[in-house]
Amino acid sequence: MNIARMIIGEAATDEMTNELVAKMQEHVRDIPCLVDHSILVEEGGHMVILVTGWHNRHDCLTYHRIYPQLVASTQDMLLADYVVKLFQNETAS
Repeated sequence: MNIARMIIGEAATDEMTNELVAKMQEHVRDIPCLVDHSILVEEGGHMVILVTGWHNRHDCLTYHRIYPQLVASTQDMLLADYVVKLFQNETAS
């Protein structure tokens, strides 16, 4: 894996945080070319981070076509828009 995509959102309530995590878990099940993922929840808070791993930049950018489905199903749970960042993974294998 050499590309990681981080999607950061902040839910409005504890209940919405749990619902957001469930939506993210459902969302990642059918993403083509996804190598791995992590869903991180802020301890004592409402911030949720979805980190996805990809073999290459092309696969990651192709995912961008599917990403609006996640936004549409979760935007009413968030305090603001998602922040999305791409990273080059330099972890030695």
